[in-house]
Amino acid sequence: MTEQLRKALKLSEYAKIVRHPSGDVNHVYRVQDSAAKVPYCSTQVDMDVAVKWLGEDNFSGINRTHQFVLQQQLYKLNIAPEPLWLSDDERFWVEQWQPNTQSCQRNPETLANVLARIHQLPVTARPLNLTGRWQHYMEVGQLAPDDALYLKAMNLRSSVLKSEQDDEDLVLCHNDLLSSHVLCRQGDMPVVIDWEYAAMGNRYFDIASCCMINKLEPSTCHQLLACYAKLLSIPLDIAQEKLAQHKEIVSLTNALWFEALNVSSAEANFASV
Repeated sequence: MTEQLRKALKLSEYAKIVRHPSGDVNHVYRVQDSAAKVPYCSTQVDMDVAVKWLGEDNFSGINRTHQFVLQQQLYKLNIAPEPLWLSDDERFWVEQWQPNTQSCQRNPETLANVLARIHQLPVTARPLNLTGRWQHYMEVGQLAPDDALYLKAMNLRSSVLKSEQDDEDLVLCHNDLLSSHVLCRQGDMPVVIDWEYAAMGNRYFDIASCCMINKLEPSTCHQLLACYAKLLSIPLDIAQEKLAQHKEIVSLTNALWFEALNVSSAEANFASV
């Protein structure tokens, strides 16, 4: 992979490449090079970037070009790193490294504040289209019509459609807000990374997703919701009811995602033998 990075980014012999922790699919590297001739700039540059290798994502169905354009807007709003380059084959994503940052404290108040900030951004993105994503995951995961997950998706379909048509709660959502995706900056608002799944969707899907992927205890998730509701002047009883409705939707989405990932990974491993 190091050689692939050197070739794709036209790195010099002085380049320093360090792999960083990442998710189940993509690889993340910090690349520093004082004499790079990068493909996105006509002159030699002093590079300090985060490079995401997306080559193992054969299942998510993410439109990388759209997400790149979206993150350009988010960068201008001071909430995301500046995206610099997406390779033509969409295997390499390059964005500015975030120096002098650290992971924010993992507490419900921080997550609530970040969610509230994201949900108020003056940005319109493509809709999440959750039923379409479910269908894609089921096809990649090769689920039969009598599979328990398939049947559950069919039963929840009307609830999802109703959720995504609720204009009052339709906002820009991150949809993957791990606490490690929130970086604190001294004297400035936190910067948020990993916007791959960002889309217009229901705010309570985003909140339920945040609680699930951070493995928050019910009491901690309640603290997050209470803080969020207070920030946005939403009656807490209404917020609690809507969050409860979306927890099952998030749980199923996660299960379908892993089904697609597992089948895709197994096929990739078989092909490489």
